[in-house]
Order: sequence, then C-alpha cells, then structure tokens
Amino acid sequence: MTVDATEPAEIRWKNYVMVRGATFDSFWAEHCSQPNRRLLVIAGRGFDPRTTFGLQKISSAASQTPFDILALDLEDDGAAASTEQKERAEHNAKVLDLLAAGRGAIVTKSVRFRSEDGRRVAARNAANVVNSEKEIENYTDVVVDISATPPVVYFPLISRLLFFHDQLRATNGKAPNLHVVVSEDPLLDALIREEGIEETASFLHPFEGPFNREAKSERPTVWIPVLGESRTTQFDRIYDLVKPVEVCPVLPSPSRNPRRGDDIVMEYQNLLFDQIRIDPRNIIYSSEYNPFEVYRQVIRTAMHYHRVLGLIGGCRIALSALCSKLMSLGIVLVAYEMKASRVDVGIAHIECQGYEIPDGANVDTEQVGLWIAGECDEP
Repeated sequence: MTVDATEPAEIRWKNYVMVRGATFDSFWAEHCSQPNRRLLVIAGRGFDPRTTFGLQKISSAASQTPFDILALDLEDDGAAASTEQKERAEHNAKVLDLLAAGRGAIVTKSVRFRSEDGRRVAARNAANVVNSEKEIENYTDVVVDISATPPVVYFPLISRLLFFHDQLRATNGKAPNLHVVVSEDPLLDALIREEGIEETASFLHPFEGPFNREAKSERPTVWIPVLGESRTTQFDRIYDLVKPVEVCPVLPSPSRNPRRGDDIVMEYQNLLFDQIRIDPRNIIYSSEYNPFEVYRQVIRTAMHYHRVLGLIGGCRIALSALCSKLMSLGIVLVAYEMKASRVDVGIAHIECQGYEIPDGANVDTEQVGLWIAGECDEP
C-alpha cells in the first residue's frame, strides 16, 4: 500500500484491514479457527433487506464459534412505517433469532429517537447502548453491523466502542477486536429516500462540543461533506448551520458507475457553484469502495487547514456524511481521531423521520468488513 507523502506522518489507520466478497468469508473462517473466540454482534432490527446478510455470512464461515447478539430496536415515534416495512422488519428479527439459536444469547435494546418532549435524542441513546467497558471485555471480538442502522445510531455507537477499546487497552493491555460490517450496495443506497427531513441540522453527539462553546464562535469553520445522490436539501440545511468559510466536498471516484461523481456534481451544481461559489480545486475525490481512503483524504485536508489557519487563531472542522454507509465510515474514523488529538471537530448532520426503499429495487450486495481496532494494530 502506498502512502501519499503529503498526508500527516502519524495517522491511526495508516495501515488497515478491509475484506470484501469471497475474502470476507475466508477472513472470518480463518479468524474464528483460532481457539476461544467469542463474538458479540451488534445489529439493528430493521426493515432493510440487507439486515441479516453479514451475520449470516459470519455464522456460516465461523460455524463452531459462539456469539451473542445485541439487537437494536429503533423506536422513532415520528416515523410512520408502512405495512411492508413492518413485515420486512419482523422477518429480519426472526432470522436473527434463528441465527442466535444454539450459538448464544440474543438481547434486544431500544434506541428511542425522541424524548417525551419531542427532542431528538437518538445519538445519545445509541452511544449508551453499551454503557461500560465491562460489557465487552469478556468477548474476543465485537462486530457492529450497520446495514440496518442510520448514521445517527452507528456514528456514536462506533465512537463509544472505540473509546472503550482504547480505555481497556490502556488499563489492561488488551481489549476485544473491533469490527464494522456493512452489506454494501451503492446503487441501492442511491435509491433510498429520506422522508420527513428535519427543518434544521445539528451537530451529532459526541462530536458537538467545539460548536457549542460560545467562546470559540468567532473561529472560522471549514466544512468537508462527503456527497451522494438526492441529498441537496440536507446539504442546504447543514450549510445554514455550519456557515463555513471554506467548503471541500468529497465525491466518489472511482465508483461502480464511472460517471457517478460527474452526475453528483451536476445535481449539486447550483448549490456548489452558483450559491456557494466553491473553488473547483477544493473538490476531493475518493474511492466509493474504500472508507479508509475517504479517511485518509479527509484527515489530510482537515489537518492541512488546522495547521495553516492555526497561524492566525485556528479554525473548526465540520464533517458531514451525505453518502453511502461504506464511505461514511471514513468520516467516523476522522472525527474520532481528531477529537482524541484535541482538534476542534464536529459532525454536522440532519435527521429524518424515516426511509423508503422503492418496491422491486434490486439488491446486489457485497459484504465488507473493516477491522478497526485490536490485534490488527498491535506492534
């Protein structure tokens, strides 16, 4: 793997482990052939047809390995699920129960999206799904399958698990491996429509701190959004929140559709070039297949602005993921690392009240696994 000489010398995921397709199966077969493996799989009980694909693959490849399932029941009182969505969710829940049978326990935890007074609390509730290091320290591997969960859930959850992993390693010298799994289908992601988009955007817990401190409100903000199809409304409302002095959009290239990046530019043309008037040289291109590439491109850009503007008082970095789940994982890694390095960073996000997958949409998935902490980065 080559490394761009201009990127920061010390970044956490400079080297990485990512598997997909047939390699995904062989990785889990080999990984779980080692004795005493015990897995905790965290997955959403959702209606997305990809909900159980990753766990089915792991269960088949690691047929002798015990695993427990922590199923997340996403409770959004503002979302009106259709009959078809409810049927899909019930079917997926039954599959999860069958997968756990004879292999381990299955526990369901609710993630409420709204408080009793109507406030959005999904991110904080998702972060608290795992309350302490003790809940994961007896597992050798923790797997988060994000295929049926929205970013407002898996962003804070992954961040919290990374924090617990780092705490356990610092105090005990060892910690469970941490994996993220997604059943990737960029074409299907592009067809999914968000319904009931909130009127205003906000900064996502636990990455809201720098933007809630009034004392630093005068510092300029650089915004790095990763763009995908049909998100222009979200883009516009997040822009109103962030009020950036500089915008560096990230486009998918290379991608399964060679013209995808160009198509997205055309869709956002009015916003990017007529209203905001960005410099075309600010556009960043990153592979839709590799979240670690997104991570490297974004953290390099963010740290460049952090260093340069630090000479005149500093800046704040705002990140947004208006893209596929796989690409969005790069944003989580950037935000976590920059926050740990005490750089002012936030994730600007806008929620919606539900998602709709078009009837008859073709599902052509490939399982992708990211090994983001554990034995993979031990010296």
